[in-house]
Amino acid sequence: MIPVGVMAPKWREFRSNWTLYLAIHLAAGLLNAALLGPALSLVLGWFVMASGDAALTDQAILHAFLSPLGFVLFLVGIALVVTVSVFESAAILVAAHRLRRGQHVRLWRLGRLLAWYAKDIFGLALRMALKVVVLAAPFLALGGWTAMRLLGEFDINYYLGARPPEFWKAAAIIGALLLVLAVLLYRMLSGWVLALPLLLFGHGRPGEVLGQSRALVAPHRGAVLKVLLAWTVVVGVAFALSGLLLDAATTLSVRMAGTSLVALAWTMAGLFLAWSALNVLIGLYAAVSLMLAVLNLYERLAPEAPASAGSPLALLDSGRSWRVRGRWWVAAAAAAVLAAGVIVFQQLERLQPNPPPQVIAHRGASFDAPENTLASIGAAIEQGADWVEIDVQETATGEIVVIHDRDLMKLSGQPLGVRDTPLDQLRAVDIGSWKAPGFADQRVPLLSEVLELVHDRVRLNIELKYYGAEERLEERVAALVESHDMVDQVILMSLSLDGVKAMKQLRPTWTVGLLSSVAVGDVTRLESDFFAVNARFASRSFVQRAHGRDKAVYTWTVNDPAGMSAMMSKGVDGIITDRPALAKSVLAQRAELSPHERLLVLLASQLGSDFGSEP
Repeated sequence: MIPVGVMAPKWREFRSNWTLYLAIHLAAGLLNAALLGPALSLVLGWFVMASGDAALTDQAILHAFLSPLGFVLFLVGIALVVTVSVFESAAILVAAHRLRRGQHVRLWRLGRLLAWYAKDIFGLALRMALKVVVLAAPFLALGGWTAMRLLGEFDINYYLGARPPEFWKAAAIIGALLLVLAVLLYRMLSGWVLALPLLLFGHGRPGEVLGQSRALVAPHRGAVLKVLLAWTVVVGVAFALSGLLLDAATTLSVRMAGTSLVALAWTMAGLFLAWSALNVLIGLYAAVSLMLAVLNLYERLAPEAPASAGSPLALLDSGRSWRVRGRWWVAAAAAAVLAAGVIVFQQLERLQPNPPPQVIAHRGASFDAPENTLASIGAAIEQGADWVEIDVQETATGEIVVIHDRDLMKLSGQPLGVRDTPLDQLRAVDIGSWKAPGFADQRVPLLSEVLELVHDRVRLNIELKYYGAEERLEERVAALVESHDMVDQVILMSLSLDGVKAMKQLRPTWTVGLLSSVAVGDVTRLESDFFAVNARFASRSFVQRAHGRDKAVYTWTVNDPAGMSAMMSKGVDGIITDRPALAKSVLAQRAELSPHERLLVLLASQLGSDFGSEP
């Protein structure tokens, strides 16, 4: 009953003042873009500088965050995100508070008030971030220990693919831990629900309002939890329905378009606009309804703060009262339309045809044949791939074999470690039947066999896999490449920056690149001849920075037409894909697209593109 009674007036109040709230929502979005990005860049810059490298990638990020300085900067970063994000909530609270009292609300005065409160809001956010991290740390540590204990015997790809009993046991334990953590966090956050209005309306400093909020909420925690739960359910259902509608419409559009980029572009253009507008409305209602609920709770539970002439709230009524005449609104609208036209023109110019990227077959044509086998490599050659990407490891007796995981569990279900199994036994295992019975003859290839197969037919991208027991991996790979006279047909890469450096030191003139999934800092400054990055992080600005330093960019793993076209629009030098034949088809189609059609395909990729999995 209480959630309905508290939430019911929200829609009427929202509908009466939705234009003001929309203006606040849009202004807050601009503020986030203007402040949050530069502020986080500054914090991350300090973080990277402390590491001694130009950037950090993958596992190095976690190690750096676990250092004392990294932990402090992590908290500061969270506090910055909360501070800038909460500006909208603070503005809505103050605006609603004044509207209920029949007072005028001016956007620029709200902005001035929030600037005054920025330091206090940051202090409040920092305290909250520290308390949340302290609460979550033991649960996350225990979850990590559980994963290592139950899922550490074999390669993680086996557990993710086969999902044996150990996987479900670990999932159940980690799920229970996360559920308990969620309940405790929900309880903690519910106690802080009045902290922001208490701070804004003059009840105390950042160090005081958290305690005040807990004391006020404690006798009514059940009612507060019901209000928050009702809001969570309503907003969650709204976003879920939006996502389901998007998925259904995207699936239908993709099926209607087939592999035609032109059809895909036009069928998804309207979908993109409609979905964007719907999400803006849902997000606006979510933000406003939550703050109206918080304001109702504040007015019910908190006593009136003593009036103070020096209160920052006085900024809302001080200074000159600006009135913007209609002709200035018209001029502003015209300027906005002109600016939008310039932006669209620039985007179209950027989408003029780039040099066609190289098609790199991911572990061979692994969509059609079992990965990292002679069959998949042969299929990639037949499909016209420019490069074939493979993974290599070192056995205990020094042979170089082509396989991604550290064991054969995913490919065969047999618990044989690459490092611990004699070569004859390793190569006796069928690693192709999991894909289809016709591949039952496929075995773990030697690098020498792959070099013989691809020689003068397709170029080879060799990823060096490091699992901690390597002895002479770089040296042995280099010797094999040279013995097959393929130095000019091979490039190498690795997730390990140390491995990249070691290979480059061993063969300074060879092309050696860094593979990365996530990164902090400017990766393009690292010692690497090229970068193979997760497609989700391959922005146009990153590609341009890399090209400015004469370094190529390859993206992985892109398996759908829209995603491939998007990467081509961003100017990447190569696309790593399980489906090289499809990539070749997309390249041919893009040659016939106009600039605006390429732009629409780029937008479509943001809706329905599945960028694949790990390299």
